[in-house]
Amino acid sequence: MKILRLYTRLPPLKGGMENHIAQLSKEQTKLGHDVTIYFNKGTKVTSKDVQITKFPLYKLKPQFLGIASFHFLTLLRLIANQEKFDIVHIHGDWSSLIFAKFIKKIVGSKKLIMSIHDELSENFLPKKALSVLLKKVDVIFATGHGLASQLKKLTSKEVIVQPSGIQNIYFEQHPRSFNKKYLQVIIVANLVKKKNLDLVIDIAKDLKLLNFILVGDGPEKEYLLNRVQYEDITNVEILGYKNSSELRLLYYESDIFMLTSIKEGTPTAMLEAMACGLPIVTSGAGGVESILGSHNYITTKNDKKHFIDCITELLKETNLMQDISNYNISIAKSYTWVNVAKQIDKYIL
Repeated sequence: MKILRLYTRLPPLKGGMENHIAQLSKEQTKLGHDVTIYFNKGTKVTSKDVQITKFPLYKLKPQFLGIASFHFLTLLRLIANQEKFDIVHIHGDWSSLIFAKFIKKIVGSKKLIMSIHDELSENFLPKKALSVLLKKVDVIFATGHGLASQLKKLTSKEVIVQPSGIQNIYFEQHPRSFNKKYLQVIIVANLVKKKNLDLVIDIAKDLKLLNFILVGDGPEKEYLLNRVQYEDITNVEILGYKNSSELRLLYYESDIFMLTSIKEGTPTAMLEAMACGLPIVTSGAGGVESILGSHNYITTKNDKKHFIDCITELLKETNLMQDISNYNISIAKSYTWVNVAKQIDKYIL
C-alpha cells in the first residue's frame, strides 16, 4: 500500500505530533507499506520523503497561513511529480484540509485520512471550517477521548480514538521501590500555557517534603525559572529537554507522574510513565480517564487542593502505589508502536 503522509514538521524538531508521524511511518514501513512524507522542516524518515521548502512556513502568523501555504506548495509538487498513492494521510487542524480534496484527486487516492492530535479551538470560525472540510475525509482519527467528543459534534462520521504509541525503550523494566524516605514527582510537558504549569509550582509550595522535577522546553521556561528563583522554591527543578534514554532514567528515579493540563489529546508522556510503572495523578484533560481507569487519580482541572489531596492519599499507601504500578505497565503494553500501527491499518486499508 502506498501511503502519502503530510505534515509540516519532523524530528529532530521537538513535539509529540512530530514523533508520532516519524514512529508511525517507520512501523508502517516495517509492515510492508510504501510510505512517503511531504514535510517542511526536519529530517527525512524514509529515503522517499520530500522537503517542500527550507523556509519555515509553520512559523508564519497567523498559523493557518503557514499551514495552508505548505499544503498548496505540496499540491503543486504533486502535480509536477505525477506520482500516485493509495492513501493520503494528513495530520493537523482545519487549515491542513483546505487543499486535501485536490491532493486526493491528483494522486488518485482511494482514501483521505485525517489525524487530529489536540483539543479544538473554541473559536467559531475554525470549528465551522473543520465541520465543512471533514465532509471530504474518509477516516477520522483523534488522539484522545475528549477531542473525539468535540469532533462528534462537528461531523456525523465515525471518529476513531487512537493515541500515539510508546517507544520500546520505556518497556525495558528496571527495579522500582516506593518504600523510601524521599519521594519525587515528575512532570513531562512542552512548556506552554495550556499545560498549566503554574499549578505545578503552586502544588510544590504546599508539599515541601516532595521533590518536583519538570522536564521539557518551551516559551514558558524562563517565566517558570523566574518564579522558582524569586519565590525561593527549593523543591522544584526545571531540567529542560531530555532524550528518551535520559527521560527513562528520570521516570525510574521518580515515584508519581503528574499532569496539570487544561487541554490535551492523550499525552504520550503519560503513556511512557505508565510503561515505566508510575502511578498517575492528572487533570481530566483529553478524557484520559478512559485509559487510566479507576486505579489512578483523576482531579478537577486547575484545582490545587484536589491535586494535593490525591497525592497525599496516594503517598500513604506504598502497597497501593505498587499495585497501580503493575496495572499501568500492563495497560501500557497495548500502546506499543507496532500495536498502534496495526490498529491504524485496520481502519485505513
